Amino acid sequence: MRWLRAGERKTNPQATELSQLKEGLRHVTEKLESSEGELAEALEQQTATSEILRVIASSPTDIQPVLDAVVESAARLCNATDGLIARINGNVLIPGVAKYGSMPVPEARPLSYGTPVGRAIIDRETVHVHDLKSEVETEFPHSKPRQAISGARTLLTTPLLPKGRAFGAIVIRRNEVRPFSVKQIELLRTFADQTVIAIENVRLFQEIQEKSPELETANERLKELDRLKSDFVSNVSHELRTPLTAIKGAVDLLLREVLGPVNENQTHHLSRVRSNTQHLAGLINDLLDLAKIEEGKVELKGVRVSVAGLLHEVMETVKPLAAEKLVLLEVKVPEPSVLVWANRDKVTQVLMNLIGNAIKFTLSGGTVAVSTANDCKGWVRVSIRDAVPGIPMSEQEKIFEKLYQVTQDGSPKPKGTGLGWLSPNHS
Repeated sequence: MRWLRAGERKTNPQATELSQLKEGLRHVTEKLESSEGELAEALEQQTATSEILRVIASSPTDIQPVLDAVVESAARLCNATDGLIARINGNVLIPGVAKYGSMPVPEARPLSYGTPVGRAIIDRETVHVHDLKSEVETEFPHSKPRQAISGARTLLTTPLLPKGRAFGAIVIRRNEVRPFSVKQIELLRTFADQTVIAIENVRLFQEIQEKSPELETANERLKELDRLKSDFVSNVSHELRTPLTAIKGAVDLLLREVLGPVNENQTHHLSRVRSNTQHLAGLINDLLDLAKIEEGKVELKGVRVSVAGLLHEVMETVKPLAAEKLVLLEVKVPEPSVLVWANRDKVTQVLMNLIGNAIKFTLSGGTVAVSTANDCKGWVRVSIRDAVPGIPMSEQEKIFEKLYQVTQDGSPKPKGTGLGWLSPNHS
């Protein structure tokens, strides 16, 4: 048995446990109430943000509805007495282009570092003044008459800087000394960012409207130039066909010996002339079909072609060019000749370009060698080799650009248009 001293009470374990449960329940209740408050606040902010975005989307040409919605939401959600948006016009600050609340709006005055709004715009930073009345004699002397009229005590302002240029600032004020919280400062910056988006949208829309007539005129001019180009190519192609038909007719008369007998060597060269005349006629026909060329709908019809026969035909054509430059031509085609499925005219054109350029850039006494190889997987490779330096790695991505020509080590630009031109020493 334990005796109690005078004034000592007997401890009740059940009462202690009940007291602890009540204390725990109180903490839980406080946390739930705090969480509910935070959720409600977050929901209200999200709703306000969505509403501003809706106004931005519905006002692509008018910034005023956005400014009104932003200043109202900013003042209300930050528990400010009022809010306003000031805008710069030259060197003048115009307060009240958008307004919420009943506090007086200052009159327009020159932009000054001696006011919170002016400082925010000039420094491009948010300015938070805990008690404006106590700082008008030191930090913000130019705000003294304005503060006396409005009665503002606590003030928060952040600049509006679309594309880095000063548009103005958004301001929220309280008529009592009660600084804004960190969350409220961040919220005001968020509203400023949304305002900047709206300002840029309106500016871009207005620029598009202003430039639309210019773009329309330029588009019409391009259409006219395109029509002139098509007419020019059509006329040139038509004019080329007339003398080409005459050449073909004359060659046919010579080959049929209507004008007198020709020997074997003459027959050989006349046959080459006729073959190249036919190839040129095909190229002219392609030029006449501009619509398909411009739309990328040129149809390439394949036929079975003898690689050896095609190469010998091309080499016969370029022989005069090689003889003029004293360049030796070599052709190495394995027997029997391989048949490939290809468009004869286009492959001939490619080979003529490649071999012709190899001859063009090979020095006198050099050699241009043409060979083929079958990979036994359905593909045949044609290689053209010479002793000319190849294409530098830095130039290889550019050689297919129209009118582009590669130069070597500062040497003069090669003669020619640059159309279809490739450096020699390639496969």
